[in-house]
Amino acid sequence: MWIDDYCKLCMIYSRSKDLILLRHHDKLSKMLMKLAEVLEKEKSRSKAFVETFNYIKFLTRSEDPYLDVKRSLREIGRKVAEKARKYLENVNWDIKEAIRLSAAANIIDTHVLGYENIKSLEEALWDKPVIEDEFRLKKDSEIYVVIDNAGEAEIDKLLVKSLIIHGYKPKIVIREKAYEIDETIDTFEKEDLEIITTPGNMPPIIYLDRGYVIAKGIANVEAYIEMGKIESLHLFRAKRDVITKKLNVPKNSVLILSGETIKKIFL
Repeated sequence: MWIDDYCKLCMIYSRSKDLILLRHHDKLSKMLMKLAEVLEKEKSRSKAFVETFNYIKFLTRSEDPYLDVKRSLREIGRKVAEKARKYLENVNWDIKEAIRLSAAANIIDTHVLGYENIKSLEEALWDKPVIEDEFRLKKDSEIYVVIDNAGEAEIDKLLVKSLIIHGYKPKIVIREKAYEIDETIDTFEKEDLEIITTPGNMPPIIYLDRGYVIAKGIANVEAYIEMGKIESLHLFRAKRDVITKKLNVPKNSVLILSGETIKKIFL
């Protein structure tokens, strides 16, 4: 499902911007024809975004067009993660604080229409949630942490470490193939963490059908609205206008929302 017609405009903008950023503006007419085709036939927002990004890969003849960008973001993320690590050590690796940092770290994006990243990752990391749902983790429940953007994933690793320190056994869930600036199994530095890879490059959350999931980013929010199956907690920022209007929050607000809350609001 399309949450809003604005999402269609966002897809047109995102894929056109991809070609400009990747210096393939000469392929723009082909991309626009593909976008028209997808908009005509595809009823799923998540599938439409993935199909059109895969066409970007075809046009640019690259299986990972943003590989160099992700490498740079990862370096930034490592430096910021060191400061976050020291903070978490001082609060005894408190899980709620680790979740807040992970949500605040969702500042990195290159594709959202109307979104401007006006803060560095280091500055943004200390922003407090504007809305924060309560959550309860069970020691005997399987916990899956779904990551997305490179750079901020270094902060997400600290959330995983916090869960481990407090006796949980989380598994990181990651895409197999490249999608925008998201980490994939080939680019993610595992650091002895338990990893589950989901096939292709659809949002990983759609493949989870048991346990409890903590998911990063808007793509996993929107995929959960369409196809989510299990109890979840979503860590993200209000980058899209449709989200700010529905929740009545300022642009770029840090949000920690349960899957139940998200479906009530958007369905």
